[in-house]
Amino acid sequence: MRYVLLIICVGLGLLMARPVSVDEILTKRLQFKLMGTLSYVHIQRSDMYLAPISVPINGGSSYVQIPLSYAQDSNQDYLNFSLYARYGIAKRVEVFSTLNSFWQHSSASNDLSSTPISQSYGDFSSLNLGVLIQAKKEGKLPALLLGASADVLDKTYFSHTQKQLDSLKGYSFFATSFYTIDPIVLLLQANFRLNLPREFEGYRLDNGEVFALSPMVYFAVNPYISLNFGVRYQYATQNSINDTLSNTMRYVPQGSSVGYIFGMAYEIKSRFIFYASAEKLDTAQYSSDMLSFTLSYRI
Repeated sequence: MRYVLLIICVGLGLLMARPVSVDEILTKRLQFKLMGTLSYVHIQRSDMYLAPISVPINGGSSYVQIPLSYAQDSNQDYLNFSLYARYGIAKRVEVFSTLNSFWQHSSASNDLSSTPISQSYGDFSSLNLGVLIQAKKEGKLPALLLGASADVLDKTYFSHTQKQLDSLKGYSFFATSFYTIDPIVLLLQANFRLNLPREFEGYRLDNGEVFALSPMVYFAVNPYISLNFGVRYQYATQNSINDTLSNTMRYVPQGSSVGYIFGMAYEIKSRFIFYASAEKLDTAQYSSDMLSFTLSYRI
């Protein structure tokens, strides 16, 4: 509830600001956009599984893998910084790339002695490339955009000291449809995350796949400011960890979960747009709260 009040209060305060326009979903031909995003994720969990969490960023166009330690009752603070570049190569086609880095602090009780432990570290996370295509313009029927991205490089953490740089192990596929009923925009987004198995010093980690469906409502407070809210349904398949040295297999059961999303967009100047969003998600394995702040600059 505090996130809802925060978004509403900020939105009401901006009503007195100078009017600006809301950014478009698709980058125009020969137009370049640079976006910086700072995301804070707080995660709580009480199981004992080594299983990274796949978290969508930039509207589901890419994902970051949040590493988790083999401990009970973990409490984790994760900061992710994304540098997101978009370029319109044609009237209905844009390409994009995202560079991610992170810092995290986690505290947990040891799984054997219940002794409190904590650790902090930061690193490069991932680099991905993608494409977005406008398959249909908005008319009597909703608009449709299709996209896909691949992790060219990403770092897998098997512990805070054991890590490996992988390539082409993660892929994201997404579709966005929207329809305008002025001053409301109805938007539906679906995305699918494909994770390929990763191997490291006798371990084989399969993060499983994630499917998410997000119906959203965008409301134009005036021609320059918008608020949005919606839900995110997520289904994650089973994760598995295979220790080939001891010939043991551990499974991390997954399933369905529902989250809530609130956000706003405000164009400070003709080329600068500020976005803020808050999301809460509870799953069978963990609960998470996420705040994201993005500044977009159009060249």
